[in-house]
Amino acid sequence: MSSQAPSAQKYVLCCAGCGKKLSPATDRCPDCSDALLRTNYATKVFSPTDRRDVFRYLDWLPPEGSLETTVGPVVYRSEALATRLDLSRLYVGFNGYAPEIGARNPTGSFKDFEALPTLLRFREQGKEAIILASAGNTARAFAYAATILGFTACLVVPEAMLHKLWLPRKTSDAVRLVVLERSADYAEAIRLASLLSERFGIPAEGGARNVARRDGMGTVVLEHVRVTGHLPNHYVQAVGSGTGAIAAWEASMRLIASGAYAAALPKLHLVQNAPFTPIHDAWTTGRPIRPDEDVSGQLDRIRAIDADVLANRNPPFTVAGGVRDALRATDGCTYAVTNAEIASAQELFADAEKLPISPEAGAAVAALRQAALAGRIRRDESVLLNVTGNNDALLRRDYELHPVTPWLRIPPGEVSRRGIGRWADRFERQGTQPGWQD
Repeated sequence: MSSQAPSAQKYVLCCAGCGKKLSPATDRCPDCSDALLRTNYATKVFSPTDRRDVFRYLDWLPPEGSLETTVGPVVYRSEALATRLDLSRLYVGFNGYAPEIGARNPTGSFKDFEALPTLLRFREQGKEAIILASAGNTARAFAYAATILGFTACLVVPEAMLHKLWLPRKTSDAVRLVVLERSADYAEAIRLASLLSERFGIPAEGGARNVARRDGMGTVVLEHVRVTGHLPNHYVQAVGSGTGAIAAWEASMRLIASGAYAAALPKLHLVQNAPFTPIHDAWTTGRPIRPDEDVSGQLDRIRAIDADVLANRNPPFTVAGGVRDALRATDGCTYAVTNAEIASAQELFADAEKLPISPEAGAAVAALRQAALAGRIRRDESVLLNVTGNNDALLRRDYELHPVTPWLRIPPGEVSRRGIGRWADRFERQGTQPGWQD
């Protein structure tokens, strides 16, 4: 692994709201609290190296350093699925684990692209601990990256997502899993992580505001351009927070700004799993997302969906540079697909491409089928389908998968400043230092 102090020259951050240039060490604009920051790299030319991993695009990733890894995007031209959908230029970004086609993401999803750049960036900034909330896939990716790097990571997940927490190797003792008991609510896990960060001084990972996460996910678009030589006309992805869609939009803008590619942004096609579709509902009706309204009803809808990793009650929709802006800028579309449509799409993909995919990836395939049938995507237009993961389907074939053992369980009634006070001793003694020991 190479690791260096970040240079002032590699990039600055620019506020999507006011355009102010800011230090790489921050994650918020002092004048626009409701705006995302974006990386503005000194290197403007798209120049991927001959590496075969995510660090092929190190010029457009925040960390200075890198490490050897199997993590990286894979894009290939589809023949069988393209024929089934009557699309002549369909490209699949298969961003899970399928060594048959060169995809070797160790936790089976494109969240692996976020974790390594984030932890390297934090380490270069002198931070050795991190806290984050997850609906499952992100926690798994960060647990793996923290294990590889020996980085202190506190991961907060709802108990309903605990079955998704496994790794293809034993977890480092620097990883601590905090479980919100009797909960399927990602938004409440985010709230708990924020309270723990504030109370115990553990640096927050940043979520959608984390530029290393977004630029890591944006490498899917960069890989498409490296493989094909052009930007796609359409980009299709299932979304929970929508951060991956923002990343695709930002990567596309960066490529266009390089001067080497056509000025048309890919049209975003974003899909959610009905009946829980806050982004789709907000985009199609114009009504705001209200995460604290009818919470019990929202949780019932979350429990009803198969693609539960897409369940985010409070996505970054209206922030400057967020999902709404990305859809507006690309003349995008949103979709709501049912569990039955997802299952059918998973079967279609497995039959056509001979690879299993996760429910959230199935949602993207279902939306692509809708878009093709409705004429939103014409036969001769280029399409990048982001298959965001296949989770454990093939990993279990090749590895023994080890569950990540909960370190602390917190009842829902204690998600408050007063409630978490009872855990102060354990966190202050064991929870924020590398090499925690029980």
